[in-house]
Amino acid sequence: MRKTTIIVSLVTLGLLTGCTANQTKHSAPPAQKESTSPQQTVQAPKVTLEKARELYAKQYPASDLTEVELKQWGSQMFYELTGMNDNEELHMHVDARTGATSRLSKEALDADEQNGVERHQKQLAFDQLLTPQQALQKAQQYFTGNGIKWSLEKDDGRTVWEVEGHQKQQKMQVKLDAETGALIEKEMDD
Repeated sequence: MRKTTIIVSLVTLGLLTGCTANQTKHSAPPAQKESTSPQQTVQAPKVTLEKARELYAKQYPASDLTEVELKQWGSQMFYELTGMNDNEELHMHVDARTGATSRLSKEALDADEQNGVERHQKQLAFDQLLTPQQALQKAQQYFTGNGIKWSLEKDDGRTVWEVEGHQKQQKMQVKLDAETGALIEKEMDD
């Protein structure tokens, strides 16, 4: 069965060591890399997931969200929203602090995905689901440390949250029922 994924992820990034020490006013910004340190704390966005969804719906009426990511790049935090209408894949970013939208784009779906075929397989309903914060709280019953990534997906017709975090320098993944928060599976990666 096809697995559909909405990813709501929080990724924190650190500055490369020493890159900014000798920079002048006119130099390019330092490169950044992903950091999954369990000691880093991810800040909560000022713009809620619900508000980001409303902005998406206003920009792309008659479409469905199929993927949502929440990313933090240095001091910037934004939602990356992907959705579909019957014949196109739709993209936009929403600044998670101000609500400003950017990076609007459309891409034609392949012929076998058009006429709503792919859209109906990947669309997610958000009714009665735990919020990302509630999913993290439930998942932290099974691991210590900070959550580093949230994803929402359909698995065999059931909507589940996958929350990734760290426990003693190991990556921990917890899969929860997205409506009840009941544990489905937990896995520890080295």
